[in-house]
Amino acid sequence: MISQETLSELTVLYVEDDEITREMACRMLSKFFKTVLPASNGREGMDIFHVNLPDIIITDLSMPEMSGFEMIELIRKENKDIPIVVTTAYRSEAESLAEVNEIVYKPVNRKLLLQAVMDLNL
Repeated sequence: MISQETLSELTVLYVEDDEITREMACRMLSKFFKTVLPASNGREGMDIFHVNLPDIIITDLSMPEMSGFEMIELIRKENKDIPIVVTTAYRSEAESLAEVNEIVYKPVNRKLLLQAVMDLNL
């Protein structure tokens, strides 16, 4: 379990293709995390992942260019331990994901997202 104090020392990569959702979530997350790195799709997420090596990844699944599924698969080939939280509106999509730590269903509730992150083991 992660404390709020620990969150303030961490960097999170937030990957979401919907611009308004991404901006609102990043604004909210920036109140709790040291750094929030936004990405608009999995390809951009991978680039940011390689350059910044975040502590936690929060990602949508259905995105253009590279989906969250593809990004998660590539990240897991490189790093089996980084915590990944998925946000999705589609329960059937998320049910097949064994390689993620937490799933939060859309519309994302701030308290549920923060609780999912705090439930991670770092």
